[in-house]
This record gives sequence, structure tokens and C-alpha cells, in this order.
Amino acid sequence: MPEDETTATSGIVHENAQPLVAANDSHSDYEDDASVASSTQSLTDSIRDHIYENGRRYHRKSEHYLMPSDETEQDRLDMAHHLQLLILGGALHMAPVPPNPPNVLDVGTGTGIWALDFGELHQGSAVIGVDQMPIQTTWTWPNVKFEVDDIEKEWTWKKNKFDFIHMRHLATSIRNWPYLFQQMYDHAAPGAWVEISEHTLDELYCDDGSVPEDSIFRRYMRTLGLSVTKAGAHGYLHGRDYKRMLLEAGFVDVTIYTFKVPCGGWPKSRRFKDIGRWCAEALKTGLEAYGLALMTRYGLTEMDARELVNGSMEAMRLGKEHGYYIQYQVVGRKPRADEVAV
Repeated sequence: MPEDETTATSGIVHENAQPLVAANDSHSDYEDDASVASSTQSLTDSIRDHIYENGRRYHRKSEHYLMPSDETEQDRLDMAHHLQLLILGGALHMAPVPPNPPNVLDVGTGTGIWALDFGELHQGSAVIGVDQMPIQTTWTWPNVKFEVDDIEKEWTWKKNKFDFIHMRHLATSIRNWPYLFQQMYDHAAPGAWVEISEHTLDELYCDDGSVPEDSIFRRYMRTLGLSVTKAGAHGYLHGRDYKRMLLEAGFVDVTIYTFKVPCGGWPKSRRFKDIGRWCAEALKTGLEAYGLALMTRYGLTEMDARELVNGSMEAMRLGKEHGYYIQYQVVGRKPRADEVAV
């Protein structure tokens, strides 16, 4: 295992829930800001344009995000959110943010489910979820809105604006991590926390020798890491790499929380068995979502790619190979004004 594990679990209970409102509801507390409904009405056709490849739908404008945008993928993203909650013991994040940070940014929000959950729990926070694809719900909490933008380009929000910045599972698409982290630093308020949630893409780990070197699941993972790298992203990043880049951007108090995520319900522990079963359920479509476009664009035929996908699913179903990947929560803080050397 590449990093020492730092454990922390907590429970979150939804309290004082308020009714959902339409994103273009005139009674919204944030009606002066563009919401997903109003903003997407004026989107050009190209923003909604898609291509179809290997039987899956992909967003044409998101050329660097080589994962599907169809309903199957949206269901997987919501399932992955539930899996993330299980991994973190019910928590939405590990960063020690205050009860209601005024301005919160969810980078690569996907379906928007994390932003919605955070907005429900922190009703004094104004939450923005940003993504290249307008796949978010048109119904939101009054304090949550969604925007369509490319987060690898120059950010247009005010600098020193956000009191908490959250980003999850974008490793297959980001080309320039140092630039992205610098943007996060510039737009975080002094004293604000940031949290990066990523997992390994290049290896299937095992502690008991049950996963052989020639395991098809292990070959899938190694081919995925290589394909991500060929695509111009970074298939071999680990927690220490994200920590180093956050420190180089200027963040302090950077901490890595490391979790083993079993691929299947093979663990004896009830908690990890539950996590493994949810992981296996998400990977039923996730193995294809992560690997198919990347592998077929960068070296494999569709037949060979599907052989890796289907073989890995079968190995996971049988449960004889006790493999896992590693989930990282990397947390850092922008220095307060009184901590910055003049």
C-alpha cells in the first residue's frame, strides 16, 4: 500500500430539511444568480451535443473527459456517491470546515449530488457545482446552483471567494494539475479548506496473495493507467503526488487520508463487506465507463477492451481474488493573511 492510512469516520444526519425548489423558481434566495435551468436555456447546441462510441454516449465538448454522459453513467455517479459516503463513514468530506462556510465550490460536480447534499446540510452556505456537462437536476435547494464551464481554463469567479473547495474523481481528465491547484489557491479565501478525492487507476492491490500477477482484473487496471497517461492525463498519481502539488501551490496543513476499497463482497468485516458489495455494483458499469473509450482510443480493439472489462467483472463476481484499490482524501488549507510572510 503506497500510503499509511489515516482513519476518521463520522456520521451525518439530515436535519431541518427544506423543500426542493425549481432552479428557476422566482422565490429562490439566489434568483439573481444564473441557475442550471436558466443558464442551460441559452446554451448553444454544441454544449448539448453528443457522440456515440462503442454503444455509449459521450459529451462532444468534453474532449478531455473520456467517460460517458448517458443515463447509465449518471446512475453510476450517484451510486459512487453512496459508496463514497460508506468509505467516509457517512461524511461528505474530511476537511474541518465550519458549520456554514459562506461560499462553497464543487469542482466537476457531475450529477450535482454532492453539492445538493452539502447544501441541504449547510443551509447557510451558497454552493456552486460546476461541470462541463449540463446533466444536473433542474430542481435544487435554494442555496445551490449549477454552472457549466471548463475548470481547466482560467476561472472567472472572484479571487479569494470560496471558503471550501471540493473536487472528486477527475484524475482521468485533468491535464495540468499544478495549474488547476494554483487556480484553487487563488480563488480560495484566506484560511479556506480544499479537499481532493481521488483513487488509484494503475494497479489492483492485494494483501493475501490471492490476486496473481496475470489476473485479468490486474491487467485491466494496468492497461487503464497506461491509457489514461497516453490520453495526456496522469494514470499513475497517488496521494503523495497530490499532497506535493498542493504544497507547491501554497497550501498548508496538507493531510492525506487513505482508504482501502475492496472490489467485491469478499472481506469478513461487515463494514468492508458492505463497501465491497457497493463497489462491485458500481463497477458493473464503472469498468466499462472508465476503460472502454480510453482503451479503444489508445491501443486496444473494442473486442480486446471488452474482454478485459468482462473478465474483470467475472473475477469480481467469483470473489476468489481479494483485490482492492486505494481511495485518497487529500485536505489542505490556504494560509490566513497573518500567516503569509511579507
